[in-house]
Amino acid sequence: MPPLNAPPPLPGLRRLLDRPDLRLRLLTPEAGLPPHALDQPVEWVHSSDLADPTPFLSAHQVLLTTGRQFAEAVTDAFYVDYVTRLRDRGIVCLGFGTEVLRSGTPDALVAACQSRGLPLVEVPYETPFIAVARAAGDLVAELRYARSTWALGAQRAIALAALRPDGLSATLSELSRQLGHWVALFDMSGALDRVFPGTPSRAHPLHAALSTGCSARQPS
Repeated sequence: MPPLNAPPPLPGLRRLLDRPDLRLRLLTPEAGLPPHALDQPVEWVHSSDLADPTPFLSAHQVLLTTGRQFAEAVTDAFYVDYVTRLRDRGIVCLGFGTEVLRSGTPDALVAACQSRGLPLVEVPYETPFIAVARAAGDLVAELRYARSTWALGAQRAIALAALRPDGLSATLSELSRQLGHWVALFDMSGALDRVFPGTPSRAHPLHAALSTGCSARQPS
């Protein structure tokens, strides 16, 4: 039975942006954003036109706005301060809904998001904000179901391995396979007893990385 790779706990921003039905348009080129900015996890989508919505937001959210807070003449510094607050709060993306209060997205907002490394997308009038929120919720629910399915499958595979004659080694080997990582067992003295995948030896990378720390915790 092949390992069931564990899905991530939350969908990445890119999955939301790639939804063709939402028609979201990225206004801040990916090349100018911090590395992996479009792969940040999205927990939820919120909408607000407050000048400072951060008290009502949490990290890993997408914020949608129609720009009412920009309706009056505001300076470039206002846009920069607004975007900086969102970035510092942990917002992963700002979406601007066009054709509601104004045509197009303010150039100063685009520049502020680019300078602060915050992804900015344009939400067309035909895409209601609730559709973006529902799409994000569906992706979160899909991944939660996939993770539950993976956990049940992994638990069953490990339980079956424990029934084999070499139960301990088989269990550790199966655990390593399911997690896609090394799994090691140390004895009471801190010596590396067995490791999967691989063989226990002082040449094994895990020995150098872990054995010193394990030995340091042994009682004197």
